[in-house]
Amino acid sequence: MRKEYLEEKESIIRELVAASLPAEQAEVVADCFATADAYGVTSHGINVLPSHVEKIKRGGYNLNPSLSIVRESPSFALIDGDNGFGPVSATFCMSYAVERAKKVGVYHVFSKNNNTVGPAFYYPLKAAESGCIGILFSNSPAQMAPFGGKEKMLGTNPFSAVIPVPDGDPIIIDMATSVVAKSKFKQYKEDGKKLPDGWALDENGNPTNDPEEGMKGLVLPMAGFKGYGIAMLIDLISGLVSGAAFLNKVGRFYSSDNKGMNVGFCCIAIEPRLIMGDEYDTAIKEYVSLLRNSERNGSGPICLPGDDRLAYFNREQ
Repeated sequence: MRKEYLEEKESIIRELVAASLPAEQAEVVADCFATADAYGVTSHGINVLPSHVEKIKRGGYNLNPSLSIVRESPSFALIDGDNGFGPVSATFCMSYAVERAKKVGVYHVFSKNNNTVGPAFYYPLKAAESGCIGILFSNSPAQMAPFGGKEKMLGTNPFSAVIPVPDGDPIIIDMATSVVAKSKFKQYKEDGKKLPDGWALDENGNPTNDPEEGMKGLVLPMAGFKGYGIAMLIDLISGLVSGAAFLNKVGRFYSSDNKGMNVGFCCIAIEPRLIMGDEYDTAIKEYVSLLRNSERNGSGPICLPGDDRLAYFNREQ
């Protein structure tokens, strides 16, 4: 493992423990944030640590959550996150899903009463390290309007899936359902740049290229109506079905009322070898090979989801 990753992880652990987060939880959160930075997802790494420490200090987290199973069947479990740190509950839920999937092939964990999970790809990546296909859906605070509306009703609701490839790099799919992360608006403002067409609406529902107006207003869904539909689906599965908050009821991270966000998410683990036997290893390698070696359009390589993150992770020191 990279020296910079280990050093960052230890630094995060020290700061979280100093802020009164128990060491076992600090280890989980630190691994999550340091992994995000190691893969180049710096918007969800150590840069957000000060905000989380501040939330701890003002009593916004339950530092000793009881992650209890509310309901369970052979195919799913519903787990109450008890307003704990998002990475703590999401790591527990994905681990639980993997443990059960190793026995039954496919397992779903729904969870309510959570806070933001941070980098969505982290949890499916952990599942893939155990040989499972991992999938995570999560809702988030409202930043998008319903199609044809101008009121913030839907979150940018991320989803991620990581598919393990024996003796090769995994396929990493990780995205929000908005055309771009709304944090980009602030970056454009600081750089003195206008927003591209199709990114934002102002408070009155009019298209805008002004990052300041976009920050006050709305981010648009990816792929228009299709992205809107996917955002709704994720909200329904991860929020409504989990018994968590949904639509504009999801709490905001920076809220000063110290109430939990009540984020909902769904972790899915699939053990492909229980479903198709050892043929999986051969089939997934062939799948990747067929894509990589298909006819190119130009001189550039054929890309798969996650190539950019893996290139960053594997970059020269």
